[in-house]
Amino acid sequence: MVYKFVLFVLIIAPFSAQPHSGRTNAEGCHTDKMNNDYHCHNEVGKSVPTRTHLPPLPENYATSFSNAKFKAERDVYYDYNATFYCQCDFVFDDIDDADNDGNTHETMVDALSCGYTPRNPVTSTGKPNARVSRIEWEHIMPAYIIGGELDQWQNQENYSECQKPNGKYLTGRDCAYETVPTFRRAHDDLVNLAPAVGELNADRSNFQFSIITGETRNYGQCDFEVDFNSDTAEPAEKVRGDIARVYLYMIQMYGVSLNNNVIQIIQEWNESDPVDEWECKRNVRIKKSQGYSNSIVEKLCRK
Repeated sequence: MVYKFVLFVLIIAPFSAQPHSGRTNAEGCHTDKMNNDYHCHNEVGKSVPTRTHLPPLPENYATSFSNAKFKAERDVYYDYNATFYCQCDFVFDDIDDADNDGNTHETMVDALSCGYTPRNPVTSTGKPNARVSRIEWEHIMPAYIIGGELDQWQNQENYSECQKPNGKYLTGRDCAYETVPTFRRAHDDLVNLAPAVGELNADRSNFQFSIITGETRNYGQCDFEVDFNSDTAEPAEKVRGDIARVYLYMIQMYGVSLNNNVIQIIQEWNESDPVDEWECKRNVRIKKSQGYSNSIVEKLCRK
């Protein structure tokens, strides 16, 4: 019993060394209102240690989400034009005006290059679905999973700084972004951003990744499935390791809390799909662009 007690103290000591206000939620997380910070105290996995404090914010870190997307395009993906889930070719500027709409500065996905077929080529109003041909910056770990439990997200009307001049309030996500520095930092982290077909970004929403049995292919040859009944999504095997290492990084860096089933899946994906040349190159570029990168990927790329 003595040894177990000592181990327990060692595990929780870093998180409880400095007392602060705020009860934890069901996942062991809470908002420290005194320091305006959200973090987790629970053990997220025996092999997934978490930081007790974030490193200082680098001077070249993104100043907004728009800036983060700009940096991702300019510094990371400037010569790698393949979507994350489907591996479709795309361009950031449609100089050939592929859709004949006169806009040569919009992104454009080449659906034929990957066999992607839109699930909803037209909207409910009968108009062409613009998201099937454009690139959107996907949060690999959804913003809701990162900060959806924040009180600022859940109850934005309790925060005067989230009230707009017209009396209405920001969305929960925007309120959290404006008032919780840790969430803002995690939200704009380039490690967690990847270019994806807009429709897939929309369909995936804030769903958790999982294995979907007997799935239906709704996107042609694009190996990506979404189960709207269970709110889960299943990516292709060739990107599962990339996803896993982003998730492990977000747990380690920001203390994001996940249930054990999800942790088991991402640990398996990390093993089954090792790092490749692009993942290593991407990580180096991210570090140069924002000041730090995924240390898990960095170590694996050294081997």
